[in-house]
Amino acid sequence: MTQNVFSGVAGVVASAAAAVSAVFALFNSVLSEMVPPIPDAQNTVGFVSIGTTIVLLALTLLIRKRLTRVQAVTIAATSAVLFALALLVFFQFTNIGRTYIYRYPPSSTPHADQQRHIRGDLHERGRERVGDMTIAEAVFRFGGPDNVDALGLLWTEDARGHAIDLLQRWYIALILLITAAIFGCGIAVVRQHQAQRPRSRTPKRDEAGA
Repeated sequence: MTQNVFSGVAGVVASAAAAVSAVFALFNSVLSEMVPPIPDAQNTVGFVSIGTTIVLLALTLLIRKRLTRVQAVTIAATSAVLFALALLVFFQFTNIGRTYIYRYPPSSTPHADQQRHIRGDLHERGRERVGDMTIAEAVFRFGGPDNVDALGLLWTEDARGHAIDLLQRWYIALILLITAAIFGCGIAVVRQHQAQRPRSRTPKRDEAGA
């Protein structure tokens, strides 16, 4: 009995870890442009990994047993709602990224090896300095990202910190919603499949020979 419990827990942990790994592999490959270029990106990734694993384990505790058809449909519908919420968060996160993430050096620079950087909201003097230029062109003109950030030539340190926090929060929300939706849908399918399989009957003992 104890061995079966530990085997079940190990299976749940392995499934949760696989779901988290699959989502992060997707973000680090096809969706790599969505990972915000924040200074402590690895810490954020580690935090999200732990958070998503906890969410997935909590889901398995709620649906450990075989599901009825109604329960499976309910979980599938919940997963669909989570996917819809993830889609809304995705669009909002993308809009925020377009606003606060810029590529440097500007494309007009010969042989430019562009990297993504995070900016803050322009202060009044910053808006005057940017003028008709793009953010990347203005940053290039004033000595590069490090110089602009350190001296507050276009935005304040607090404004940039606010942008980083905003990107982190939306990124974490997006990952949590996607992994919860995928894992919930997967559990519903597996449990429903188990419910449809005929249960094996334990052969009765021959009382006469006992």
